[in-house]
Amino acid sequence: MTNEKISVEPLVLTKEYSAPRALVFDCWTKSEHLCNWQFPMPGFRCEFLQDDIKVGGSALHKMIMPSGGEMYLLTEYDEISPPDKIVFRQYDSNAEGEKLPNAHMPGWPKELVATVLLENSGDGTLMTFTWEPLNPTAEEAAVFSAAVDKVGGGWGGGFEQLAAYLATV
Repeated sequence: MTNEKISVEPLVLTKEYSAPRALVFDCWTKSEHLCNWQFPMPGFRCEFLQDDIKVGGSALHKMIMPSGGEMYLLTEYDEISPPDKIVFRQYDSNAEGEKLPNAHMPGWPKELVATVLLENSGDGTLMTFTWEPLNPTAEEAAVFSAAVDKVGGGWGGGFEQLAAYLATV
């Protein structure tokens, strides 16, 4: 029996921001900034229950939907290299920070890894965001691949929220 790694095409999004790279980096690594943009569209709110944002640390935040529904996400940080790189793993969670299966998408990968790269671009910043399952099963790979456009829209919406927020700080 072989243990072959299952390959999945990652979600890759790029976005130009009219803000300095150090500020964009801070918006990814400080909860007082994250809670102002890390949700898919206007009307959502974000509340951090835990924010130990450092290598080996974790953050737990709650997204509150306009309908009042809540979603918890646990983020564990693997690399934070100011001002140009952040690597983190993300999990569906509950208010206690326990890792849970996604209740809305059966077969969704249990563990996802994101890499944020920031480059100077003229007077602004070019961000490249890569998000992919970590060691997925065949089912998880298939579910992720089938939903990549939908989840890309959620992240893309969040990146639009970040652009709007950057214009205010």
